[in-house]
Amino acid sequence: MSATAPPSGVPSLKWIAAVGAGAFALFMLGALVVEPALNRLIAPTDLSARPLLSGQVEVGEVVLSGRYVAAKSDMALDVNGGALSTTTGGRLTSAPHRLVQADQQASVSKSFTDAMAVPPMAQIEVRRVTADDDTRLCAGYPVGWLALAVRRDGFVLMPVRQGPPPGALLGDDRLCAVLDLSR
Repeated sequence: MSATAPPSGVPSLKWIAAVGAGAFALFMLGALVVEPALNRLIAPTDLSARPLLSGQVEVGEVVLSGRYVAAKSDMALDVNGGALSTTTGGRLTSAPHRLVQADQQASVSKSFTDAMAVPPMAQIEVRRVTADDDTRLCAGYPVGWLALAVRRDGFVLMPVRQGPPPGALLGDDRLCAVLDLSR
């Protein structure tokens, strides 16, 4: 073997340069084309950019405030964060408890989807009532829990009588009439 000839089995310099250039080209293709495309697929969409049908349930951080009127009733609610005031002078305050998906159980035999007439993938916010001063949202019974499904133009509200929170162990008789409220 001479000092000027490469040993057998060692790739030539041209082959090494070609492999390096190919690897660099693949790296750049991934960085400039594939990664941005994947980021667009993964990134959450802007809710204001997509069309939203009236009555379609929202998913995300929506803060309720203002006056809302029930669809099939003469009741109106003034909402300010966790406080609700009725037109009859009653006031209710609540605090966040948990978020659930509408296909989960609201009571022994009903899911939130069945009880509130919302899509199974809707997000339901369950709130613990900290004070109910004569709101009459539950046919004269004190309200202990609220289940909310927020829409762009309002929300669906299901009051629940005092006792355990909505879930698989709650009796059906503890669920109160659902209100569909809009601006």
